Amino acid sequence: MGKLIYLTNIQAPAGDAQSIQVQAMAQSFGNILGDNFIFVSPKNKLNEKLSSDFRWIKLKTGGKISRNLRYFLVTLKSLSIILKEKPDIIFSRDIGVVFIYRLLGIETCYEIHKPFETKMGKFFFKLIAQKIKIVSISDNLKNYIIEKYNLERENILVAHDGVFLKDFEKIKLTKKELKKKYLGLEEKDFVVLYSGSLQRGKGIDLILDTAYLLEKVFFVIIGGKENEIEQLKKRKFKNIIFLGRKPHQDIPYYLKSADLLILPSNKKLSYWQYTSPLKLFEYMASGNPILASEIGSIKEILNGNNAFFFNPEDINNLVNKIKFIEKNYGKAETKAEKSLEDIKNYTWKKRANKILDFLS
Repeated sequence: MGKLIYLTNIQAPAGDAQSIQVQAMAQSFGNILGDNFIFVSPKNKLNEKLSSDFRWIKLKTGGKISRNLRYFLVTLKSLSIILKEKPDIIFSRDIGVVFIYRLLGIETCYEIHKPFETKMGKFFFKLIAQKIKIVSISDNLKNYIIEKYNLERENILVAHDGVFLKDFEKIKLTKKELKKKYLGLEEKDFVVLYSGSLQRGKGIDLILDTAYLLEKVFFVIIGGKENEIEQLKKRKFKNIIFLGRKPHQDIPYYLKSADLLILPSNKKLSYWQYTSPLKLFEYMASGNPILASEIGSIKEILNGNNAFFFNPEDINNLVNKIKFIEKNYGKAETKAEKSLEDIKNYTWKKRANKILDFLS
C-alpha cells in the first residue's frame, strides 16, 4: 500500500458517532501506515493544539459556518495538499470529495454508511460509483447499492465498525464498585442501560414504555441533547436515570456498570435495514449481556449464541425478555462471554487492515 490520505469535513474530535468512527479509523490507519498516512480535517478550537501519533493536517474554514460551506472549503483547501503529497488513494466518507478527486484522475475510495438522503448525493454517487472502490458498513447496504446502481460486487468491501478493546480491558473495578461510582446504585439493583442518540427510531420510546411496566428495574440513558432530555423528564419516571452526554473515554465504565445493555432500534429509523451501530461493538466489548431488536443488519453481528433479541413492534415481548434475562442471569452471562469472544474479530486495527488489503 502506498500513500493514503483520509479527507473529511467531519469535525474531530466530537462526541457524535460519526466523528468517533472517523477518529478511530485515522488512528488505526496511522498506526499501520506510519508516514504513508495523512489525515485531513477541519480545524477547530478542540483540535488546534491537539497532538496525534499520525500526521494530521487541519484546514482553517472560519467560524460558525454551514455544513455545506465547510464541505466546500475543506475540498477546495485540500487541493494544494493533494497536489503536493500525490497520494496513491484518497479515502473519505464524503461523496462530494470522492466525486471531485476521481474526476481529477486520483484513485478514491468511498465509505458508505446509509442510503443517500439528498438528490445531490444520489447524483454524485450514480455518476462515479462504477469508477471507485467502495467500503460498506453492512452486507444489507452492500446488496442495496449493488441492486440500485448496478455495481460489481468485487468493488465493494463490507467492513463493520470496531472497537479499541484496551479501553475496556484496562478497567479493574468490580461491577459493584462501578455501579456505585457511576450510577449511584447498589449491586442488587438491576440496571438496563442504553447509550446513544435520542432521535426517532433509536428506541427511546420503547425504553420509556418498558420502564413504566417494570418499575423495579432501573433504566439508565446516556446521550441526548439537553432539550430532548428535559422533554422526556416531564413524564417523571422514578426508575429512569438520564445521564446526558458523557466523554467518549468514559463510556466503557458506564457500559460495564450495567447488568443489561439494550439496542432498541426500530423501523421508525429511516435506514433501519442498513445500520451497523457503533454502540453495538462497544456493548460487546463490555462483557455484559445484550438485548437487541431483531431487525436489519444487527443480526450480521449478533446471533442467538451471543445476544438476546426482541420484537420492536411488541412491547410485551420486550418486557418479557427483560424479565427472563433478570431471572436467568447465568444464561445471560454465558451469551455475554460468547459476545466478548466474538468482538475480537471487530477491532479497529483489523478493520483498517481489511480495508488496506482491499485497496491494495
